[in-house]
Amino acid sequence: MSDNTNQAQAGQYPPIGNFIHYHITQQTHTKSTIAKAMGIAPKGLRAYFKRDTLQFAVLWKLSLVLKHNFLAQLGEYLPYRFETIQEKALKKELQEKNEHIQKLEIQLETLREIMKK
Repeated sequence: MSDNTNQAQAGQYPPIGNFIHYHITQQTHTKSTIAKAMGIAPKGLRAYFKRDTLQFAVLWKLSLVLKHNFLAQLGEYLPYRFETIQEKALKKELQEKNEHIQKLEIQLETLREIMKK
């Protein structure tokens, strides 16, 4: 089992302040620019880094400003898998393509047998 799963099963959750701080430090934008885009003071943004929890609205705004899906990323820490609508559609498409390939392989084998005769 992964460390993320073990952490979630132990009743722990990722320390969100550290989580967002790490992601922000990987950005090319300054913390002041990010804070301004969120409509808060830079001091307010820095305060988020010390928090264990954040409101959904804050995560939503951060996701929009940074163009990063924090909600989905945090979901990876949960002990069970969630498929998005896009993932379901891709799985269906893959299944259809595999079925089509299988039909084409049968046709190809049939043509090879005909050519041998």
